[in-house]
Amino acid sequence: MTDTAQLTARQTNQLITALRHGQALDLAAADLGVALPAVWAAARTDTRLAIALAGRDPDAAEERSRTLRADFLRLLALGVPPSRAELILGTGGSGGWRGDDPAFARACDAVSAASAPYGHMGQIRLTPARVARFLEELGKQGTTLVAAAAAAGVTPAAIYQRRRRDDDFAKAMDKARAAART
Repeated sequence: MTDTAQLTARQTNQLITALRHGQALDLAAADLGVALPAVWAAARTDTRLAIALAGRDPDAAEERSRTLRADFLRLLALGVPPSRAELILGTGGSGGWRGDDPAFARACDAVSAASAPYGHMGQIRLTPARVARFLEELGKQGTTLVAAAAAAGVTPAAIYQRRRRDDDFAKAMDKARAAART
């Protein structure tokens, strides 16, 4: 048993099964011939294993929401803007989570504030090139405003602000949306 050996997918699944059935971690690891440092290393990137190590069933339905929230916070900590984090995770749910859960909203705000030095520090301008890219993406069938804004490298808030103050931009958005529907 070596401390640096990586767990195979089979060993990880067997370990999770043993933990779900109430076996002590040290005994389960020993039965599989893996050292605890290898388990800790695997848990850094294996969410199911981390959940099992926390004493919960990683296959339970409620763990999906908990995992998505944790992944959302991780992305915020890396300096990813919330709208892009939603796209990465394939969910538009963080806004709903924030409204449904004040503690999660405070956590998001705290993580965003702590990661500010790692995110974009300056304001991203809606340059003509970014506007063109946004409108091009918005004109594609099935593309949301959030996805089009992310593709152009700007926030949805910047798009909405521009739309409110620029009638020509608003008309161009409406035209792009109409093109996407045909």
